[in-house]
Amino acid sequence: MSGVPSRYKRWDEEGHITVNPVDIALIFFLFLVMLNYRARRSVLYPPFIFCAMWLLVLLVVRSGLVELDPVHGNTLAIVAAGAASFSAGGLLAGLAPREWLRIHIHIHLFTPRPKKTSEFLRNMLIIVLLCGLPVMFYHTWQLGRSQGSGLNILMQARLAMVEEVRDEKPSASTVLAATFTSIATLASLLMATEKKDRKFWIVTAVALIACVLSTGRVDLLILISGLSAIRLLQRKQESLLCALRLLRWPIALFVALYIGLIFANKNTETMTGGVTGIATVLVLSYIACPLAAFDRVVQSPADFIMTASHTFKFPLRLAAALHLTNYTSPPLLDSFVFVPFPTNVYTVFKFYFLELGIVGALILLFFVGLLHSLLYLRARQGGRFSTYLFAYCMLPVLMVIFDDWYYNIGTYLRVIAFGLLYYVGRNVSLRLFLANQQRAPLLANRA
Repeated sequence: MSGVPSRYKRWDEEGHITVNPVDIALIFFLFLVMLNYRARRSVLYPPFIFCAMWLLVLLVVRSGLVELDPVHGNTLAIVAAGAASFSAGGLLAGLAPREWLRIHIHIHLFTPRPKKTSEFLRNMLIIVLLCGLPVMFYHTWQLGRSQGSGLNILMQARLAMVEEVRDEKPSASTVLAATFTSIATLASLLMATEKKDRKFWIVTAVALIACVLSTGRVDLLILISGLSAIRLLQRKQESLLCALRLLRWPIALFVALYIGLIFANKNTETMTGGVTGIATVLVLSYIACPLAAFDRVVQSPADFIMTASHTFKFPLRLAAALHLTNYTSPPLLDSFVFVPFPTNVYTVFKFYFLELGIVGALILLFFVGLLHSLLYLRARQGGRFSTYLFAYCMLPVLMVIFDDWYYNIGTYLRVIAFGLLYYVGRNVSLRLFLANQQRAPLLANRA
């Protein structure tokens, strides 16, 4: 037994049975996953996804397939309590009166679902995106060239973007790439809530190419997870078996592109084990390392003292813009720790834990679970706008094992504004289209 890592031993040196905290956490999260699935019989239910992601992390940690610093029991207790709190918020959302979820936005220009629609706005979006794609490719190529000559343009462009973000001086090329990718992704999600015709597939193809050119994996996750959620909601097939059957190809596509971007963005020349071995180690380390990094925070919080609030970044920046307070945003990239792999992501819990303490973090996660579950229940009733918003909000719950994306209120407001402009614009163009159709016979009779 001397050659077995201590965290995997079932007996101590005196022969007594020991309890591995990871095993206890695994049992607890397996229970939570089953409980949350039973609550809604849906793989889209946010508490189910939240707990399922953590169950995946614990399975990777327990497997011992990657070398990892040990995770202490108090860290696992915080994670388990956070998952329970998030789940409790979801259960409370299920008790909300159905009348609350049937609220419709009655705007004169924003009808629920017109029987006949104008294609003007969709056509304009396609033209803009098709014209913008070569421009984005050129700017990605320019970013890559800024790092020197070489064949791997995506890797060089990624290095340039990371340097700009670290220095907090993004170039016009980086801003353009991020904006174009975001617009293409949101346009694809919006069109998916209507009809999946040729125009939808063109926009989705442009968005997919833009995600690859942006060199990031977050945009790719937003696109594929959002479209998958819309598909399940529209078909009303949210059970685990139906999801596995309907989403096997989207999941395979995401995994292939995710692994492909790893080799495109990272220098793996010094790594051994072949393509399969390198990909396995990198993917598993990405999944497990943030938990080990958060464990470092829990054990030594004084080493991670913050100079500015991350959790309340949006309201504080707004207050600073109104000259009500002084506030400087924290760095966009967090500091690295070695666990032993280098990582600068610390799960959704880090900033809540440091800024609010354990009790504050649990209270906040309760309300986050409540609001996210209410959005899910509203989208489940078939509203186009709520379906679009929920599709985008698949990102923060899928990212809980990596980082906190719930805090980014400014981004959600932009997503809401873009969706409202799209639906309102569709109805405005429809009314103008119908008015022109009604006016045409009158003008013909006068002539």
